[in-house]
Amino acid sequence: MAIITDKAEEHIVAKKLMTIAEQLEQKGREQGLEQGIRQGKEEGREEGKAEGKLETARALLQHGVSLDIIATSTGLSREEIETLKH
Repeated sequence: MAIITDKAEEHIVAKKLMTIAEQLEQKGREQGLEQGIRQGKEEGREEGKAEGKLETARALLQHGVSLDIIATSTGLSREEIETLKH
């Protein structure tokens, strides 16, 4: 009878360990997902800022504003602004 009890206890312990492992795995997935979302939002904000600078530079170019003023206003280099002319 002791063998059955030991096997039963072994099964219970194994089941608890699996539950703990599954919980840790799930928590890791959730943390990874949260980190991915935060990183994606940050990248999106940065891309939006960069696109906004380019749109501003294009508009200023269309109004005949000098490259120096556009560069100072947007933080873009003269080379970046030159590429927008084409």
